[in-house]
Amino acid sequence: MFEPLGQRILVEDIAEKHDGKLMIPPTSKEKPTLMSQVVAISKEITKPLIKVGDTIYRGEWVGQLLNVDGKIYRIMNVMDVLGRLE
Repeated sequence: MFEPLGQRILVEDIAEKHDGKLMIPPTSKEKPTLMSQVVAISKEITKPLIKVGDTIYRGEWVGQLLNVDGKIYRIMNVMDVLGRLE
């Protein structure tokens, strides 16, 4: 499995749904907030506020997409996490 380095996490994107429908931003200028599931956390993050398996909110254009063993993930800076779903 891919191991993030520095202050980064590896996430898998999740489609955000409300009332059974995909959420669409009110205007095309507004970037939607998306949800992702945390797959891996760098060992360099000593006191993580999130853990593997958590669902987080992030901005749409955050992180870099990468293909790991045929599956698409997003590597992103932990500081780009907007919040965690409890």
